Parts: sequence; structure tokens; C-alpha cells
Amino acid sequence: MAEPAELFPGPVRSLPDAVSAASFSWPGSAPVPVRFVEGFEEFVAYARREGEDPAGLSADIARLWEFLTGRTEVVETPALWASAARFAGNVLAVAHPAATWRVTPELEVGTSTRSVPVAGLVRIMVEHPEHRQPFLEMMASWPQADEDDREMAALSRDTHAPTLRFPLVAFERPAFPDQEYRDSGGRIIDYGNRWEGGQPPEETYSRLSHPERFAPLVMDAESLVAYLQASYVVEVDRQSADGEVRFTLRPSSGATMTITATKESVQVRAGALFRASAPECACDACDESADTAAAHLEEVVLAIPAGGLREVFPVGRRRWQHVQLLRREGAGSSGGPPDPHLSASELEHAVDTLRGLDRGWWPAWTLREN
Repeated sequence: MAEPAELFPGPVRSLPDAVSAASFSWPGSAPVPVRFVEGFEEFVAYARREGEDPAGLSADIARLWEFLTGRTEVVETPALWASAARFAGNVLAVAHPAATWRVTPELEVGTSTRSVPVAGLVRIMVEHPEHRQPFLEMMASWPQADEDDREMAALSRDTHAPTLRFPLVAFERPAFPDQEYRDSGGRIIDYGNRWEGGQPPEETYSRLSHPERFAPLVMDAESLVAYLQASYVVEVDRQSADGEVRFTLRPSSGATMTITATKESVQVRAGALFRASAPECACDACDESADTAAAHLEEVVLAIPAGGLREVFPVGRRRWQHVQLLRREGAGSSGGPPDPHLSASELEHAVDTLRGLDRGWWPAWTLREN
């Protein structure tokens, strides 16, 4: 009969230290990953009392799920539940050899792409047998998700970026009209500075007050289009209807761009699949103002004609898109699935379009001669 410490193919250690988004480590001081943790002995004893071999459970996540199904006493007994969670987490680490433990502050087992809270997993195993097959399918796809993530990370590290070509005359934002908005108590809302670096209240993430504060973005969009038309060789088509203004900019070289402005937001589409929005999020927690949203809009709209847009699609088996945007100061990258509203034929057209670019970089628009 195997001892508890011998049930898993690696040393059993104590839990790693709790981590948070604000935590960091000095170079060379990264903690050693923990693959298997201690503290599951009570569950091992329980399984043996129930006539089950813990060694068989430790090597098979599907068998563990079958064993736990309907055993409500496991989650009704706190100590046993905690022990079962540690056992289940170790089984996850067996099933996916790249997975490690982390405390966030929940106990989780995962990689950079996925992380499973183990106490919640045990409850689902006990109470929801219908989730077993979808979970097993997720486990089967996990290694590929990690591989795709590594491919996306490699794209982000690509240092072969083009030299941006900006006009000699810089863009100047138009003067926005003074705006004053008040909360339900009659106090003036200082958008952009509401939380003073602190954490916004939970309810503000689902609340959107005064979306009309973004109406000046229409002015900004109009000014940006006029600036680009004066600076680059580009045809501009302007359409206006039902409170919406849409500009389609077709340059002599580089990525076509469409800017759609309403009194509440501005949407930008460019290249094959690129999408951006200003504000990026209008909820009260994000606390965007017209000025912060305009700054984001200008970064995007000015970077694309300068040759700062890179699109790579498809990446990995999940067929995600990778986007890089170079700006005057700094660069950013993102990855994820393309717009779900795009048809299969539209996605294949994007593949064909991007195949003709140099490592996905769209060329700069042609500057007008002064």
C-alpha cells in the first residue's frame, strides 16, 4: 500500500507563498514552482474507508471525478473538503505536467493560460456530474493552449520593428468644451481622478454614468481625419446618419482605416482584423474621461498611418490573432480570438491579405510632399 507521499510522481511540498498582481521578485529570486502539495492525507484515508485505491485516483482525473460524484459529505466537512482539494489539485498536476500550484489567495493549479481553483473543482465534481466531459475536453486541449501561448509570446518578443514615419507637423487636439457632471448626491464628478489610485467599489464595474461625457470624441475624430488627409496621400469618404459619422480612409499604400464616431464612443477598424475603441471601457470603475479616451484614440489613429500596425493571423490551433501597435512612445501587443461576427470567408480573406505582408507589418502611408 502506497504511502500518501508516494502517490504522486514528485516531491510533496508545502504551499507556495501567496501572489498578487502587485507582487514582484528580484532577478534570480523567482520562487521554485511547486508541482505537488502536502495536506491530502485525510482524503486518502477517506477513500480507503470507502473501498477505493488512492493510487488509482491519483493518476486518473476521470476516475477521481467518478469517485467524488454524489459524495456530498466531502464538501459538507470542511477539513475533508480542504484535503480533497489538495488531492485533486495534485491530480491536475499529474494530468498536465506543466501545471503548478499558486495561492491567489485561492488555492489554484494552472499555467499561464489556465488556472483551476481546486476547492471549487471538488464541489463541481461532487454536485455536477454533467460537467465531467466538458472538463475532460478542456484538460485535453490545455497543452495546445500553452503551446499557442508560447507562440504568441514569441511574436511579442520580435524586435524587428519598422521605423515609424510621422508627419513633420504634430497633431493638436481640439479644445474640448467644459463639462460638468454630478452624482446622485449632487457632487461634481471628477472623471479620471475619482479613485485616486485606490480600488473602485465593486458595484462601479457594472455601472455606466454619463456616457455623454464622451461626445467631444466626435470633434477629435473629425480633427484626426482632417490631419491625416492633409499629411498623407489618402482618400477619405465621409458618411453621416442617425447621429453617427463614419470615415473610411483609403491610403495609396498601407492599411485602410474606418473611424465610426457617435456621442458615446469612437470605433476604429484597420487592416485585416484590427479593432479598437475609445473609450476602451466606459464603466465607472475604469473612470475614463473625454481626455483619456481621446489620448487612446489618437495613439491608435496616428500609429497606423506611420507604419506601426502589425497583424499576424492565424496563430496556433486556436487560430488567434496577434496585434502589435507601435506609437511615438512605447509599444503594445495583444492577442485573442478575432471578431466573432466575422464569417469564415472573411477570416480566410484576412489570411490571404496578411500573407503578403512582411512579418505582419503594414507599410506606412505615403506622406504628402510639402
